[in-house]
Amino acid sequence: MNIDNYEKHSVGVKALILSKLYYSVLSKSLESLGVERYFSVLNFLHNNNGCNQQCICNNLAIDKTAMVKVIDYLIKANFVERKLNPNDRREYFIVLTKKGLKQTTEIVNAFKRIDEKIFANTSKQDQLVFHKMLGQLAATLIELPATDLFFNYKKTKKQKK
Repeated sequence: MNIDNYEKHSVGVKALILSKLYYSVLSKSLESLGVERYFSVLNFLHNNNGCNQQCICNNLAIDKTAMVKVIDYLIKANFVERKLNPNDRREYFIVLTKKGLKQTTEIVNAFKRIDEKIFANTSKQDQLVFHKMLGQLAATLIELPATDLFFNYKKTKKQKK
């Protein structure tokens, strides 16, 4: 990829490029886990184990319909299971399995390692400013009129290198 003209791109294009690069590195570092995607959901569940699907949707900006497919995939891969809420039979909690607990620790550590690498030459102060700015940008975008987007979470074909 050529990033010579990176500065000229809009914030949205820069965010897209950064996301694709980040998740490419993350996927490569976690290819031995037996799960090919949904690392963000598993990362979220590591600290929010037993929450409901709506909580995941709200925190990761994932469409409810897509979330059903994500959870079905993770159940089939034996990373999570649905547990009926005993107080509300219409609600299910998403709970990590033993395999999921073990693997999410690796996923969380992979996120941390990548963050450490990408911020290796960045001061703590600049890192704080960066994270604060991302939060401010997200908060502003949430307030703007928008259309619900559906991202296709289909399996991506692995490219041979």
